[in-house]
Amino acid sequence: MSKILTRLEALKDLVQSAIDQGATSVEQIHKTIADLPFSVLEKNGLLNVEPEQRDELWNKSFGQVYDAIRRVNQEVGELATSAFEGLEDQLIIQKNIKAESEEKQLEESKATVIESPLAVEPKTRVV
Repeated sequence: MSKILTRLEALKDLVQSAIDQGATSVEQIHKTIADLPFSVLEKNGLLNVEPEQRDELWNKSFGQVYDAIRRVNQEVGELATSAFEGLEDQLIIQKNIKAESEEKQLEESKATVIESPLAVEPKTRVV
């Protein structure tokens, strides 16, 4: 892989990792913030939901949103990797075509023999 494509792939991996970690962090913060009002409602007897049920509801609703973000991030990363591989393949093809063309031109230049009209046999008199 060319140096530029290798760097782009590394940058893509870095961004993809940051998005994944960011989604996880935001999800945890979001859950902590959502837990505060639930805790107040539970302490005051206004919410009759077991903590396990509350966590299950969280995972079925908000958790799925963050899972979807991570899945999209993964798919975009795979798409970018495929694009980089396609670019690399195209660069290799172009390089091979250019080398083949240069080789053909070199062979053609060697194969061309130009005879001079002045070429005569020795001891021949030209009038």
